[in-house]
Amino acid sequence: MSKRCAKDWDRNCFYDPRNEPRSSPLRTAATILPDAAPSTDSSSHFVIRKLNSTELSTAAELLARGMLDNPIHIRVFGLDPERRRRALARFFEPVLRGLSGRGSIYGLFLDETLVGVYAEVPPGRCKPSLREKLTVLPAVCFGNSFKTTIRVLQWVGDWSRRDRTEPHWHLGPVAVDTKFQGKGIGGEMLSDFCSRMDAEKAVAYLETDKIVNVRFYERFGFNVLAEGKVLGAPNWFMSRRPL
Repeated sequence: MSKRCAKDWDRNCFYDPRNEPRSSPLRTAATILPDAAPSTDSSSHFVIRKLNSTELSTAAELLARGMLDNPIHIRVFGLDPERRRRALARFFEPVLRGLSGRGSIYGLFLDETLVGVYAEVPPGRCKPSLREKLTVLPAVCFGNSFKTTIRVLQWVGDWSRRDRTEPHWHLGPVAVDTKFQGKGIGGEMLSDFCSRMDAEKAVAYLETDKIVNVRFYERFGFNVLAEGKVLGAPNWFMSRRPL
């Protein structure tokens, strides 16, 4: 398997099989999430592929729905769920555009419907440039109070300070659309990501603010490196070494 080019690999790599859509029958939830009742027909098929720039707005809306009740999002954007959803969608769109310039955004499509999204960034490109930060700032300020903007800066700054110094692939954000949660979609995306990390013998790293996510990621080989509070919400910082 060819290595990703360190810079602008989409134009400079002649061929990388990871860019090819990956398709498979969707396994029932019982094989991935034993605590969830199977609710997806095992004959359904999914495709995981890179999202293009025209699909990032849809992906941002999905992330806003799928991560609506994350504790840190509530602390940053407030208690009103509809206002929080709109603010998250505005926030995630420029974030995804920035991540797509430094890494890749993948979508899982079930019967041609986007139902899951995850982002990955290669070693050395985890932290956004000043220009990228400035493109996100209007989305944070628009429709939000000054205090919200400060909370976003505190949140992002805290996560950035905790980022690993060891070379690693950064995973996140990761989300499944609300009505498809508990059906094994997240497991398929993590299996896809981890199989590439194993093939490259690469270390992976992520942050999460939900203990249920910690248990989920542990099933795929992630281990908690540290715990800490961000804006008063417990956060876990996790790493995975290749198998």
